[in-house]
Amino acid sequence: MGGSHSFSPASPTAIAPSAILPSPMPPDDATLPSLLRDRRDSMGREIAFFQKRAGSWHASTWDDYARRVACLSRALLDHGLQKGDHVAIIGDVSQEWVIAFMATACSGGVAVGIYFTSSTEEVEYFLEDSGSTFVFVAGEKELGILLRSRQAAALKKIVVFDPTVPSLGNIVTLSQFSAPASACAALLDDQAGLARPDDNACIVYTSGTTGNPKGAILTHRSLIQGAATTRSYCPALYRDPQRVVVHLPLSHVVGLGQGIVFPLISKVTPYFGETGADFATTIQDVKPTYWMAPPRFYQRYAAELVSRINASSSARKTSYHFAMSIAQKALADRQADGPDDPLLQALFATCRDQIFLPLLAEIGLDQLTSPYTASAPMPPDVMKLWQTWGVNLKEAYGQTELVGANVAQMRDWSTPGTIGVPIADPRWKTRVAGDGEMLVAGPGLFIGYLNKPEETLEALRDGWLHTGDVVQLHPDGLLAIIDRKKEIINTSGGKSISPAQIENELRQSPYISEAAVCGDGRKYLVALIEVDHIATADWAQSRNEIINTYADFCSSEAVIRLIEGEVAKANQRLAPVEQIKSFRILPEELTAENGVMTATRKKKRKVLNERYKDLIDSLYDHSEDSLIRGALSNI
Repeated sequence: MGGSHSFSPASPTAIAPSAILPSPMPPDDATLPSLLRDRRDSMGREIAFFQKRAGSWHASTWDDYARRVACLSRALLDHGLQKGDHVAIIGDVSQEWVIAFMATACSGGVAVGIYFTSSTEEVEYFLEDSGSTFVFVAGEKELGILLRSRQAAALKKIVVFDPTVPSLGNIVTLSQFSAPASACAALLDDQAGLARPDDNACIVYTSGTTGNPKGAILTHRSLIQGAATTRSYCPALYRDPQRVVVHLPLSHVVGLGQGIVFPLISKVTPYFGETGADFATTIQDVKPTYWMAPPRFYQRYAAELVSRINASSSARKTSYHFAMSIAQKALADRQADGPDDPLLQALFATCRDQIFLPLLAEIGLDQLTSPYTASAPMPPDVMKLWQTWGVNLKEAYGQTELVGANVAQMRDWSTPGTIGVPIADPRWKTRVAGDGEMLVAGPGLFIGYLNKPEETLEALRDGWLHTGDVVQLHPDGLLAIIDRKKEIINTSGGKSISPAQIENELRQSPYISEAAVCGDGRKYLVALIEVDHIATADWAQSRNEIINTYADFCSSEAVIRLIEGEVAKANQRLAPVEQIKSFRILPEELTAENGVMTATRKKKRKVLNERYKDLIDSLYDHSEDSLIRGALSNI
């Protein structure tokens, strides 16, 4: 990488991207090009980000960053990119993804992030829906998927990040495509002057409730002011240099914020590992100080650390359990009203320094000072365990449609069960509608869904975003999510998934009359299956299987194998995160009489989840949960 600087992973604390404090708030007229220009002019020789390649870390300065963006912007403009044209980007987390995004924004285009795990069919939909004229792809894998789509031949250019991929037709490598630096000296300044805050900057696709994913249109203002909500609940990002490992895809709004927007407005320095999947190694290298991750990541790491303790020597286990007995009392003391017990807290500080921090250091999280979680409810035991170890984990609430967070836990050592309180920024307003739905207004809201006017009108009414989440306001002012109006499942891994779409795929089987997909706040999706009793009974009779009642379907091994095959067929048509990992045949039909369906055959998902709670629980591996519960009990 031209202009890069070597970095030793052994000394991450030496990183200091800037000694200049940012302004209290990004200017109202700020755009992505103007922010990049300002960073270049004021912090040109400071580090903008780090990238790991072939086992070594390399740093790019703001000068490097701005120059590469300008050269790529020049090339896009020279090849006919017009203001408002859509440019798709397909690839794993990388500096090239960031450069492609910023170059698109700086040349007046609109970046369209596509998950690198997308199938050819999904890529076809995204390209057709967005009308993208240029596409950036990471390498051969993504290129192969793209070339199988019908839109590939009509694209003006397909630009490949990997320099080893041969150029052919409209395919060209990034290094060949970019303009020489000599031709781009003033481009960033010129484009920064042309860009406007309300120009469209990118499209982030999010799950639809009944159909294809929706493209949320985000302006420069949306991205900047939405990300800036962190000033209200995490001021440390703007006060002290921070390291963040970007592990979520840059096509995800959180990855986009951490890898692209935060560095432009805060003191956050992003680190891009070899791949997004290699984040465990990256975390050990970097030792992040700030992290926003879905609950699943915290749960996985907590279970791993508890397993290490359980497998350790008796001496280590004894000291750990003694420290835990002190730490639990100290946490309760910190969470209680009134002053802390100084002696208890001093004992805890010793336990933290001698027991917990060395344990956290084994996975690279011993310097985590600003940890947050969002996207799904955090299991209370998981949150309590991290807090017991001395990690001040907090929850926040946000959506793609508002970019940042309008509600967050502000109090240190917050107790689980709520998402906190509305942020203090007077430009952002949060209210609860008569039916309990949370509504949000503010400068960072998206402006609508691409090509979906009806869904836009449903989500945005009179300047308010209707979140679809039903909340309860506690007497102390804290908000808790208690239900969801729109049929979206948020997994603990941070994926938003439409159950209706998956259920439609399952119902394509002649032997499945109805299905209920579950997994909200869980690691993966499962399904409760209602078999078509006529078709399945006929199938069973033809094989001399005895089926006398509907309940017999549940216990018939032949029927279970039949449905297993039908679920497997549906899974082949679904993306990996949408696939059903386990299922059960229901012992009864889903009816209005048993309260789980309306008269018009719509599912009452809350009632359904409560009625079949034990059945749903039986479909999950609870080994991690047991480990974590065990770590908090019998101390």
